[in-house]
Amino acid sequence: MMWKAFVWCWKVIKQYLSNCNIHGVRYLVDDQISYPERLFWLISCILCWYGCVKMITDVVMNYIEYPVAVTVESMYTDWETPFPAIVFCISTTKTLKNKYFKRPQFGNSNSDLLQTTSEELLSLYDEMRYKCPDLLAECTWNGKKFNCCSEFQELRKTGVGYCLAMNTYHLGNEKVRYFVNRTVNYGDLIIDVHLGSKPKDFVLSALTVHVLNNLKLPTLSNAEKGIQMAMGKMKRIEFSIYDTFNTPGVENVAIKHRHCRFRHEKLENSIFDIYSSDTCYLQMITERMVKFCGCVSFYYFAPKGTRVCNWTEMLCINGNMTEISSAELWDQMCLPSCEGTVLTTNRWDAHEYDAPKRSYSRFHFTLLSHPYLRHRRYVVNELLDVVVSVGSAVGLFMGASILSIFEIPYWLFIRRDKIR
Repeated sequence: MMWKAFVWCWKVIKQYLSNCNIHGVRYLVDDQISYPERLFWLISCILCWYGCVKMITDVVMNYIEYPVAVTVESMYTDWETPFPAIVFCISTTKTLKNKYFKRPQFGNSNSDLLQTTSEELLSLYDEMRYKCPDLLAECTWNGKKFNCCSEFQELRKTGVGYCLAMNTYHLGNEKVRYFVNRTVNYGDLIIDVHLGSKPKDFVLSALTVHVLNNLKLPTLSNAEKGIQMAMGKMKRIEFSIYDTFNTPGVENVAIKHRHCRFRHEKLENSIFDIYSSDTCYLQMITERMVKFCGCVSFYYFAPKGTRVCNWTEMLCINGNMTEISSAELWDQMCLPSCEGTVLTTNRWDAHEYDAPKRSYSRFHFTLLSHPYLRHRRYVVNELLDVVVSVGSAVGLFMGASILSIFEIPYWLFIRRDKIR
């Protein structure tokens, strides 16, 4: 019985091979040619099939492993590039500096300091909050004045202190309102700062200004790049911008294959509303603070379910800060952003200007030239390209087409009447 079933199956397969349009296979079952000829065609078919499989495998692997590429383009008249985010940060208060962060007290076990609660530390952080009208006097964009405090808003804690920012996606997508395009003659932002009623000598040393792309945040990793104020003087910051543009289809590529994240692709349980390499870094730091010390520094946003450290626990965080903020771990866990600009800045030395009072200071942010280059990330192989390449390989090596698929059930299951 089994032998009859085997013979029947072989006849069905032989009928298919004799009538299908795949090149070469009919010679394998043709009773009119000799066995050496059949061997010749068998070797030829195997080599062609191997070449077909190899080509298809390479196409599919390139589609999976290298789906996107980056190139440079220079059609600058059609672009709209966001002006950088400007962030003012106050890093400490006089009380924190003199009582808590002054060496050697920070590293010892002073009994008074060890009694400091998390609530007291949070209240000291609140002392950093500088009302916007007490800090920013006047803002001008391309020669037109605007209300500073309608644009500058508080950022969530990032580890460097209390920060006010403008033109950043971290305040909401609609908060990025300043762009450079062919209708804008230049990008020029002037901000006049005054110190209000708080101690000028202290605020002068604690206040820094950061020029960042619209997805980045001031963090401990870039805090040293902050610009200091200069009483009664103006600081000019010149910069150039190179934007990154993503063509349609890039978002459809899996994150692990394009090796970057868009701002709406935030991490699971993210403490921030959007994704960037900085928000990933900050989330990693807070998670590792909880892992090492069971709490989060009062300089950072405490996620739901965690608590702020008291002073004893702050000593724990300080002692483990190297492991907590490991740059190597950051590189392993945090993908770069798919979007955003690259900034190249050049700072002039502070010089005198016609300041209303000695307590005033001016920052002049100016774009050196319109962006003339940008990076474009695009999909190298669309799904249609893969289908065309696979079809070409099958046609080249086997002479088959899409109709060859329909021949399989036709000859194996429908046209059995020709079997003798």
